[in-house]
Amino acid sequence: MYFYFFFDKLYHIPEIQEAFSHVCIDKMLYDGYCDMSCYIKNSLTKEDMLHRLAICKSKYMPLFQTPFPSDENAYNYWYSIFQQSHNTKASLKFEEAIAIVYWTYMIFNEEEKRIEFTFELFSYVKDFHEIKNNIEYKDGVFYNAETIELKIVSSIAGFNDAMSQYQKSDDVLYYRGHSNANYKLLPSILRKTSWTQNEREMYHDLLINCPADFEKCNSHLEKLVKMQHYGLPTRLLDITKNPLVALYFACESQPDSYGEIVLIATNKNSIYYSESDTASILASLPAFSYAAQMNFLNWSKDLTISKADFNKKVSKLIHEIRLEKPAFREEIEKTDLSKNIIVLAIKNNSRIIKQDGAFILCGLSDNTNALNHFRYKKKGKTLVVLVSNKKKIMNQLSAFSINRATLFPEIECVAEYIKNTY
Repeated sequence: MYFYFFFDKLYHIPEIQEAFSHVCIDKMLYDGYCDMSCYIKNSLTKEDMLHRLAICKSKYMPLFQTPFPSDENAYNYWYSIFQQSHNTKASLKFEEAIAIVYWTYMIFNEEEKRIEFTFELFSYVKDFHEIKNNIEYKDGVFYNAETIELKIVSSIAGFNDAMSQYQKSDDVLYYRGHSNANYKLLPSILRKTSWTQNEREMYHDLLINCPADFEKCNSHLEKLVKMQHYGLPTRLLDITKNPLVALYFACESQPDSYGEIVLIATNKNSIYYSESDTASILASLPAFSYAAQMNFLNWSKDLTISKADFNKKVSKLIHEIRLEKPAFREEIEKTDLSKNIIVLAIKNNSRIIKQDGAFILCGLSDNTNALNHFRYKKKGKTLVVLVSNKKKIMNQLSAFSINRATLFPEIECVAEYIKNTY
């Protein structure tokens, strides 16, 4: 195959291997699909890549300051720029990963060759050997046809038609919009290691510096909702009951990439209210250091630790919960700490009301794929709804009074929307 003639050695350069893991391998492995349209269709530009790399002061800028190499000399070209040894694991920023993958695709000057290259890439990676014959391609998207049902919509009418086919009487459906189809279903606190490891510091820093804003918050969950509202990374993931609100968030940015509507299905008995003990347990976790959280998690997974001994070990967590809920029984089930739950927070701010919002409240876990069990499935297949033609859809949504001014009713957001309108 054409791929093997040049890429076998190139892919074993740690930076290139890590770049493809960040951009498509991990996404395909864990979610069963990935959007490669910007690379296949060459919607990115050399100037854009150079600008992104310049912002993060990347050492990979030279890749875009000279003409792209041919497939025959790509390997030698890389080493002519980067003379250092490549025996250690790379550590790339995400923008660098995007740039390196784009550079690799630009070795091919035809769309058909880029498609062929991607199929052969997945065949090459051993993790995909068992499913390589199930991988299919549609309009820039690669997916495992055995586990994924792919829908691509380009209008509100098409979106409504797709949604009408997947209602279940015994399911409660929520929705979440991603402006980029390659985003993983994760709360913001888990999107960067530095945020994950400094959750307690960020949580308390905001409380210390803005005490007046939290005077009326009576629980950790209420504080987390307000922090989420103002953009601090938290273990909350926004979802909505209104599919058109999710469609707005899928289309509001990154017009050249697919957006995604994530359908989240659950039953009524699996929805928690803010007063529930489980919600109180999970919402109290940010009060503790990363080291303490990892201790909680490890103790909860240790089968040699009895329930009684476990509760002695997490006594500080129990104390923290009882500070806001004195009637809380001094006992936590081990499994509660790793739960991810849908919680209906008190609608005490206009943004939650306008967006018809709820949250997934995430517990402790070492599995970054843990939230995928919420995804809507039919006959064993996960429904993936991608969105194109974003600008047209945004105009259609505005006609239905779904826009930044209505979804973000704070005066500064309304003013910004009015300014941009004129």
